[in-house]
Amino acid sequence: MRRAILAFIDFFHPPFKKYISLHNFRYLATGGSTFVLGQVIFYIAYNFVFLNDLKYFDFTISRNSISLAVEFAIVIPYSFILNKYIIFTHSEVKSRVQLFRFLNLQLINMLLNYVLMKGFTDILNIYPTISRLIVGVGISGFSYIYQHYFTFSVKKFGKKPKH
Repeated sequence: MRRAILAFIDFFHPPFKKYISLHNFRYLATGGSTFVLGQVIFYIAYNFVFLNDLKYFDFTISRNSISLAVEFAIVIPYSFILNKYIIFTHSEVKSRVQLFRFLNLQLINMLLNYVLMKGFTDILNIYPTISRLIVGVGISGFSYIYQHYFTFSVKKFGKKPKH
């Protein structure tokens, strides 16, 4: 399965060879699929599933927040599997450590998404689906750096550990 996915992604890489490495292109492709999946899930959840805010006693959960939670519940496992088994396969970090680090990143992303979405929708009055798109693009760069250098980091060969 991994080979088939990589062959499909690699097929589109030649026009971009001058500008981006194969590894980064693969990451962008899988990250792009995750991003699109998240946008579609959020759109469907917000526009067709959760048509009203949820109210429990005096507590109200906005449909933006519920839709965001549903999106994350689906996208987080999908993204971890793609990153671990397709993109960052040379990582020597143990799987449980990768998962912990990945979930840490996702918690940070959820908090950033929630705060930024609230700002865009409640303060700037931007439609939630458009806000989700803007926020998602902004957080993508941070996620790549975090995953590349921390979550799925690969030890550099030839460097001796400091004692």
